Amino acid sequence: MTPGLLGGIALIAALIFSVLGLVLAVLAYTLRDGRYLEAARRLSTLGLMAALVSFGALEWAILTDDFSVSYVANHSSAHNPLWVKLVTPWAALEGSILLWALLQTAYTWLVSLRAGQSLDVWRAPVALGTLFAVQVFFFAVMVFVAHPFDAVPNPPPDGRGTNPLLQNHWMMAVHPVLMYLGFVGLSVPFAYAVAAMVAKRFQSWIFETRWWTLVAWGFLTAAIFTGKWWSYEILGWGGYWAWDPVENASIIPWLLATAFLHTAQVQERKGLFKGWNFAFITLAFAATVFGTFLTRSGVIQSVHAFASGPVGAWFLLFLLGVMAVGLGLLARVSAEVREAGEVRWISREGALLAGALFFGTFAFVVVLGTLWPLVVEIVSGAKVSVGAPFFNQISIPLGIFMLLLMGIGPVLPWRNTSAQVVRNLAAMLIALGVGTLLGFGLGLTLGVSFAIGLFAYNLTAIWLMVAQGVRERARSLGISAGQALVELASSHKRRFGSHIVHFGIALAALTIAFSQTYRVTEQKTLQVGETWQTRGMEVRLLSIGVREESNRFAAIAPIEVRSTSREGWGSDGRYQTRLNFYPQMSAPLATPVVKYSLYNDYYFVLMQFDQEKGQWATLKVIVTPMVWWLWVSGLIIVLGTLYILWPGGARVPSRQMAPTAGD
Repeated sequence: MTPGLLGGIALIAALIFSVLGLVLAVLAYTLRDGRYLEAARRLSTLGLMAALVSFGALEWAILTDDFSVSYVANHSSAHNPLWVKLVTPWAALEGSILLWALLQTAYTWLVSLRAGQSLDVWRAPVALGTLFAVQVFFFAVMVFVAHPFDAVPNPPPDGRGTNPLLQNHWMMAVHPVLMYLGFVGLSVPFAYAVAAMVAKRFQSWIFETRWWTLVAWGFLTAAIFTGKWWSYEILGWGGYWAWDPVENASIIPWLLATAFLHTAQVQERKGLFKGWNFAFITLAFAATVFGTFLTRSGVIQSVHAFASGPVGAWFLLFLLGVMAVGLGLLARVSAEVREAGEVRWISREGALLAGALFFGTFAFVVVLGTLWPLVVEIVSGAKVSVGAPFFNQISIPLGIFMLLLMGIGPVLPWRNTSAQVVRNLAAMLIALGVGTLLGFGLGLTLGVSFAIGLFAYNLTAIWLMVAQGVRERARSLGISAGQALVELASSHKRRFGSHIVHFGIALAALTIAFSQTYRVTEQKTLQVGETWQTRGMEVRLLSIGVREESNRFAAIAPIEVRSTSREGWGSDGRYQTRLNFYPQMSAPLATPVVKYSLYNDYYFVLMQFDQEKGQWATLKVIVTPMVWWLWVSGLIIVLGTLYILWPGGARVPSRQMAPTAGD
């Protein structure tokens, strides 16, 4: 049994199990027979096992350099290090689709385990059937269009090698997996939404769906921040977000899922925004397919678009199918999910709806900016570009609005405004003014000063909400403030986790303002032994050497850096800047050296060197403030999400909406 044969058989088996699971789920719903549902649940286990075998066979072929398998011959090499071989399955089109399918079977299996607990007999078959339908699509694409196990009649002695961008940083072992966990995870809320609309159970679906959405949202958040880190450390330009089309494709579902998480709170508590929630979930999952279509179809050019192939039309049809199912069902039940209550805009539900509309608008703007060059080219044949300046001009005012809403929302009550709320808002506005004036006093720009004010504004909001809850609990139970804080934090995980997430977002906004405003770049050609005085540092080029490695050739220029003023504090040390030459690339790939510190990051890049005598090298130095805190803020957001999801603690006593009759 060869890896190619085993993998191909497992793929066909996974497709058959998925089709049978879909058929049995349909029968379970139409015949109202639990035996068919139980059989479908068992098939979800078989589908997962088949997907695991197929994925394992691909890893087996890569690790054993089996170049008779087309994927291995086209995307691996015998000279690759072990860790590169381990991540090669998602380095290109067929393998990345296999990873999606594997994760899809895992999510379907998890839902099947919970189907008898959290899903009633009306919704469980529809939810499972929807997930099986998604599986059928991905396995069908691999079996009929993008087969990773096609045989190579005359296997080459070595493969073409893995994409150099994937070999140049270990983060590629983490970032794509996190992204797919988030993308695929949004299929579960979509399946729950379809089930709720088919079975006309419009209220109870929201409780379970919000949990699944938060899981996917957490993975997407981690993926976005790790992707930023990869871009920062590997591309040599000193930035972390360029509004590249594929970067945009990753943030669109995040924005729409965030919108849902806000309006879902209102439906849980007051039974409002049912239609909004169905729409947001449908669009969020559709956005993941849209992102995969952009990445894998070849319709856009991007440094992140690691694969292209003959699947573009398939993904486009699948995207249209997802939209048709979700929005078609919503149109059918629209009369039944119309708002039955009044929404007060100066209330928490009003602020949550405004926030959701903001995220939806932001997502629409990103989609428009991403696709506009394609639209113009199709209509007129002209080549245009929509780059970072456009997105920055749009995102700055939208970001300010988001930060303002983020502070106001939790402070506003679910009912009429009270005197305490007015006092809280006054304190927040004072913090906003004081923070902005402090920035001016330090000689900072208007934008950065206002960012400091917004950070203080949100920090004050969080402090006021926590302090008020602690004070009331300590007074009512006669306990200390510390004990009250611990009890509140353990029994109100969602509330405290949301505070942690909001703090992380406010910190990220502050770091982005500083790093984008005050980043400076210098470049100079140095002779070996020459010293360069720049930005409070003394940079000395020590030598130039070369190194032959298993999968690449490297030119290395070690430098010594010594701080000479306050501006360069934290930069001291010896570093090895390098250019990596890969057989697959005509031009070298820089590997920057980044020295992190609490205030400034010092970023050293070898641009070019004397290839004949090794007597000179051109170095680029980038100094950027507060980037280290961006990674800290991402960690804080993810930890806040984990805190919300972590089991345990008492559920908040409910003023939540009880399920309606028949729900």
